[in-house]
This record gives sequence, C-alpha cells and structure tokens, in this order.
Amino acid sequence: MKNRLFFFVLLIEVAGCCKPSETIYRPFGKIRMEFSHTVGGRPLLTDTLLYTTATGHPYMVADLQYFISDIRLYHDGGKTLQLTSDSGIHYIDGRIPGSMQWSLKDGIPPGKYDSLVFTFGINAAKNRSNRFPDPPERDMAWPDILGGGYHYMKMNLMYRSSAGSVLKPFMFHLGIGQVYSSTLPDPDSITAYVQNFFPVTLKTPVVITGGKVQGLQCIMQVDRWFDGIETFDFDNYPGGIMQYQEGMHRACVNGTGVFEGEVIR
Repeated sequence: MKNRLFFFVLLIEVAGCCKPSETIYRPFGKIRMEFSHTVGGRPLLTDTLLYTTATGHPYMVADLQYFISDIRLYHDGGKTLQLTSDSGIHYIDGRIPGSMQWSLKDGIPPGKYDSLVFTFGINAAKNRSNRFPDPPERDMAWPDILGGGYHYMKMNLMYRSSAGSVLKPFMFHLGIGQVYSSTLPDPDSITAYVQNFFPVTLKTPVVITGGKVQGLQCIMQVDRWFDGIETFDFDNYPGGIMQYQEGMHRACVNGTGVFEGEVIR
C-alpha cells in the first residue's frame, strides 16, 4: 500500500513540472496571392483601343498570359523563406478567372515579413520542354529551336504605327533569348541562348498570423512594360520581340518595375 501511495505522489510531482504555460503552440499562417492588371492606375480593359505609349503608339491588349515562380519571403534582416506550392510555379491568364488567384499551401511561421520576391518567368532548371502536358500551360511552349521550355509571358497587342493608321499585331512575348552570328534572326545561326527570367520585389510588409490566410494583391501595371526605365517603340521590332534579344532585354529591364504589392485587409 505504501509503495502505491509513493508512486501516486511521484506522478503528481512529475505532472506538476510540465505546466501548460510552458508548452507554446504557434500554428502556421498562409498566403493567398490575387493578381490584377492595370493601365494608368485603372483596371486593364482588353480588346479596346484606349491606351497610348510614351512614343505615341495607340494600342490595345488582346491576351495576357504569364508565369511567376519561386516565391520567397524576407524577414529579420534578410533571412529567406522559400515557398514551394505547385512546384513553385503559377500560371496567370487574364481570360481565366481561376488563374487570377494562388492559394499557397505552404505553412508560414507567424511574424512580420518585410518583402516578397518572385521570379518572373521560370528559371533555367525548371523551364524544360514538355513539363506541362495539358492546356493552358502547355500552350505556352517556347520553340525548341529557340531554346525550348515555355514563354515567360504572352501579351498579344494591336497597335497603330506612326507610319499609318492601320492597326498592326504585335507579339510582346518573353522567353529564352538567342545570340545570332548573322545580322538577321536566323535560327540556323544561333550561337548561344540567353536566360531572360528576372526577380521582382514587392516591398510590401506582410504580417502572418497563426491559423489565418493573409491576402496579397499583386498588381501588374501593363503600361510600365513600354514606358518604364527603357523607352520601348513597337516600330523597332517587326511584329514582336520574339527572336530579338535586344527588345526582350529592354522589356525585362522595364519588367522589374511593373509590379506593385498591396495587402488585402
């Protein structure tokens, strides 16, 4: 009987050592990204000749499709948290409402994050041909002879040339670039390929709360592709920038300032 009583007292003492207040449970939070497109601060209207570039070309946007990938959150003086939902790649299409939102499955430790960085396009390691067997991602394929993989972006436009009043098509397409030994972009004279994906930083502080989903609006300011750091003139590139690395480079330089972030309250 004495042994049983001693054992019972011992259990009480051990249990008393583990106070509930000493066990801290911090559930993770999550992020939901929502995408929107604007021109001059107003929602983009497609298939309507409403806009004019700084070089004086009236234009309209027909299709807007692109990839973002490899989202990273930064906090505490530069520490990085990599998010990997859906292999870290998301496809956005202005004509597919469901693609305009990305609910990341990654659990994120609670706290304040001072910025979010993503890759516009897909990096060289992930951008391989036949990665996406089904549409709509499959239809973003970039020709193998031009480097393979997938378009980073397809923005199909119509614009009015300075030389006339007739509307012309323009393919503002970004992907892997080429270096040619010839003066013309002849695929038979390709000597090297250029990776044109680039990082975009949203300097938007985000506070993650355990057990909650924080919304973040990612706004593409379409006009800044043409009126950004580099002046862009449609007339300089016959029909589009695909196969013109100089044009794609200008677009990529402007692209670093195209996006803005906004916390959804």
